[in-house]
Amino acid sequence: MVSALRKIRKKLLEQNRAKRYFFYAIGEIVLVVIGILIALQINTWNKEKQNKALEMTILENLKEDLEIQKELIQEQIDFESSILIKVDSAKIYVSDAYDKAVLGKLFGELGARRTFKANRATFNNMISSGSINLISDADLLNIIVRYFQRLDYVESVVNNNNLLMVDTNFGSFVANNGLGLEVDENNNIVTDTKFTSQHKATILSQLTYRGAGSDSAKILSEVLLEVTNDLIQEIEDYLK
Repeated sequence: MVSALRKIRKKLLEQNRAKRYFFYAIGEIVLVVIGILIALQINTWNKEKQNKALEMTILENLKEDLEIQKELIQEQIDFESSILIKVDSAKIYVSDAYDKAVLGKLFGELGARRTFKANRATFNNMISSGSINLISDADLLNIIVRYFQRLDYVESVVNNNNLLMVDTNFGSFVANNGLGLEVDENNNIVTDTKFTSQHKATILSQLTYRGAGSDSAKILSEVLLEVTNDLIQEIEDYLK
């Protein structure tokens, strides 16, 4: 085609037909511009197609991360629930009628805590690479961003509670034998150790405090689990 146009241009110049050549030149420019515009449009379509494919891949990966996050949250809920059951059991064993060796064992178990784990690998990659901008639905993008803000909040609260309420306060109480349990010559706990009323009040206060930490973590985790399920559903609906 280019060769044909050159021949036409050469012929017109040879025939000295300036007016016709002028219109020909304009037409040639128009054809070139149209060709460029078509090429740009094709390139735009291809880029949009690539971006859409990347968007789908990112959302699929994010959904997989959220499925794992659901499992981690449920494990956190189960752990905190088990702690609350032990707290209730320990309160019963504060009574003089119960074996204090069991109470000592329960307090030892209550010194344990679970670190909250946030699975944000895909989201962090979306932020660092800028691929978060590929999420074309503004509402979905807003939901995703707010979800990870909530996830960060829950992680911070639960792990700070672990540090301050469990390790520093309750853990120190247990480590320093705040229970005041007596041991015999074989280093076994005297099962019929008697507590004063004031000592019982202190022990019950510690148990209530320990229970409050787990109750708070459990409630936060339960709400987060609901939000996680909602976000998974939003992504599934968008991918359909």
